[in-house]
Amino acid sequence: MGVASRSAKDSSVESVLSLPWEGMRKLFHSWSGKGQLFSGLSAVIDEDGYDWTADDIAKRAHLVLFEQCRGNVVRLPVRLMDWWKLMPVASQAETVVSRSLRGAVDWPKTRRRGWPPAEFTGRVRRRSPDDELLGCLRWTADRLLLVYRDAKKSRANVGDELTPQLSTLKNLANSAEIKAVESVFPDLLIIDSMRRLGSTWRVVADLAEKLRKEDSGDLWRLAIEQLAPDDSIAWRLFHLGILGTVLGVLEELGCRVVSRRPLAGRSHGPAYRVEIPGATAWDLWFEAGDIWNSPDTKEPYVLATSGLVRRGRTKGADIFLVDHKSRYGIVIECKYTAEGDYLRRGYEQALTYLLEARTEFIDSGEAFVVAPIEAAPKLGTGRTLAGSLTFCAPEHLRGLLIAALRSALASGKARGG
Repeated sequence: MGVASRSAKDSSVESVLSLPWEGMRKLFHSWSGKGQLFSGLSAVIDEDGYDWTADDIAKRAHLVLFEQCRGNVVRLPVRLMDWWKLMPVASQAETVVSRSLRGAVDWPKTRRRGWPPAEFTGRVRRRSPDDELLGCLRWTADRLLLVYRDAKKSRANVGDELTPQLSTLKNLANSAEIKAVESVFPDLLIIDSMRRLGSTWRVVADLAEKLRKEDSGDLWRLAIEQLAPDDSIAWRLFHLGILGTVLGVLEELGCRVVSRRPLAGRSHGPAYRVEIPGATAWDLWFEAGDIWNSPDTKEPYVLATSGLVRRGRTKGADIFLVDHKSRYGIVIECKYTAEGDYLRRGYEQALTYLLEARTEFIDSGEAFVVAPIEAAPKLGTGRTLAGSLTFCAPEHLRGLLIAALRSALASGKARGG
């Protein structure tokens, strides 16, 4: 399945933009593996209308990973017979009793069996395939071929020039000799052992080291090395980083943030419940369009477009923090861009979401459009009838949220919220 790109962005410009890694670190601490990261990225709604899945994210990550492996793959054998010449063997000493001289004869033991000897006691070395190294080779070959298949689903012609190496590797992986050994996840000791076996095995070791990172549990490294380099994923990481920043601020203010559902594509309901000492809990929405799905509420945009041939679909803020008791809310719109037109769209979206929220959920609130520091080095705030709207960078957002929430919490408690 293909993955849509964000046509509104110029990758030559976006590639130099920074990401809010500290906010992402906050999220990563609460996640146990890459599945949650891929699902979280798929939860960010694409404005082009394409519904991403965690599997789509994984395939894009594998495209980046395959490109990182390209320099190693080109050095792999292109003939199966060359692989067989390189197969590692292990030798083990065994004590044997034989009527003929074999290996190193243990003369004292032989003499004790009687003299002149009818049989000889000695030690021989038996050579057999090294199953641990072959198991690691099997794991590496299988994983590389999987990464390659996923990469081709994202870019059809990727790796075409490496067909001889990859086809030979596939034949090796499907051979009875390799299928007979159990796949072994390569630890660093095995990788070090492979590097001592020669140039081709050093290539296998380098591939194993790159391929194992995805399953190491190091989400930070996975995000930096396999996800951030892809323009179609980087902007999703930006959204998650801003969400992590919001969660960090709430905890810093003494709130208890409770997850109400997994972050995943088209999930329903608030993502978090924010429990506040001495006050009513708030809701924290991530991709808040679903807030309008109650039978008792209708988004004004959907109502306004109901007579059109192509009706509009429900839209919502990237992040919406709402206190239903005091009817106060904070809208956050994330824009990973430096383009003026795209930032202008962020202003229009944030203002629309804030204004629409006032028709059903809140009586007061404010909005923030968050862009990379390269695009928003300074703060700017405008006052509207819907509430204030501020352009800022992630580096500013923490302080702005602390000030806004302290004021809102103090006001809510003063009213008995």
